[in-house]
Amino acid sequence: MYKRYAVQLLAIALNKTGDKETAQELVQESFINLYQHKTSLVESTSVKAYLYVILKNKIINQYRQDLLKQRYSDYIIHHVPSDELSPLVYVETRDLELQLKQAIEQLPPQCRMVFKLSREQYLSDKEIAAAMDISVNTVEQHKRKALRLLRGSLGDALGVAAIIYFIGH
Repeated sequence: MYKRYAVQLLAIALNKTGDKETAQELVQESFINLYQHKTSLVESTSVKAYLYVILKNKIINQYRQDLLKQRYSDYIIHHVPSDELSPLVYVETRDLELQLKQAIEQLPPQCRMVFKLSREQYLSDKEIAAAMDISVNTVEQHKRKALRLLRGSLGDALGVAAIIYFIGH
């Protein structure tokens, strides 16, 4: 299957991302996703179509991540004077990231899983519901609960900590 579809998928990913390494990584991740979900595929499922959908979603996720990084960079450039970009700022940044990671790990298990699938894997509510075998409404409730609990434990630092955390992923 890899030999049959990899070149076509790589051409699409390269056209959409403009970066060979990123394109190769996205194609590789698409095949890994196919392998991980092989048992849930129905015989009538077109492997080619399935791979294209996976790749499309991975490209969209990459765009989101790139946009988030750009927004963070723009925020830093416009809101933090260059003389403040000292080692202390980097230490504080790492501290915030660690606090957020710890707060995420303190979430109830199912709530934490929903949050991670949503924010780290960029899965839609429907995809999370299917993966966890729960309703879309339950997914939405877990996301709201996660954000409420994170706001409670991090307060005003949540926004900055979240940006720092998700840039690193």
